[in-house]
Parts: sequence; C-alpha cells; structure tokens
Amino acid sequence: MDGDNGSPQAKTTKETGAAPDEASVFDNSPEKEQRAELAATIATLKRDLEAQTKARDALLAKCNLTMEQARLLTDEHIDRLHRYNDIKDAGQLLFGKLAELKGKTVKDIYKEYSVNIED
Repeated sequence: MDGDNGSPQAKTTKETGAAPDEASVFDNSPEKEQRAELAATIATLKRDLEAQTKARDALLAKCNLTMEQARLLTDEHIDRLHRYNDIKDAGQLLFGKLAELKGKTVKDIYKEYSVNIED
C-alpha cells in the first residue's frame, strides 16, 4: 500500500505524477470540466446524427430512391428555382421600366396586367 491510506481515491505520486493533494486539485480543474462538457456535446451530436441518418434512410426507402438519385433530384430542383428567380427578376425589372415609361407606380402596372403583387 505504497502511499495508500486505504481510501479508493488515494493515489500514489507514481500513479498521478503529483502528490495526492495536487491530484485532487486537478480533478476539478476548469479544463477537465470543459473536456467533460465537450465530450457530452459530442455524444449528443453523434446521437442526433444517427437519428437524422435513420430518418433520411427511411424517407429514401419510402420514396424508393438511392442517395445519388435524391441528390440529383435536389440539384435539379435547385437549378429550377434559380431559373425561376432569374425569370421573376427579369419580369420585375420590365414592370419597373414600364411603370417608369407610363409614369405609374409598379403596383399600378401589376394591377393593370392582373399580376398579384405578392407573386
């Protein structure tokens, strides 16, 4: 029992690299607490990732798609949204120019052409 006073917490200088009093100070250090918090956060993130992966896989199975097919479908959808936004921007620009030429507001031009201002 070299350096052991019978308690399970007592450690020898050889085991800890420090005297027992110093070792207990390091057990409660902010760095150790921070490491424990980070480890807990990592564990939570891993569980969340696993749950998200299972949910994704269930959706892929339900739609009978592979991951690659889903990516291609998503990319195609994003491309279509970009084209839609470009066309919408061009239309808004034309309505703005037309309003300027007619001396009206853009809102009036939208009404004149039966276009919903929210679109």
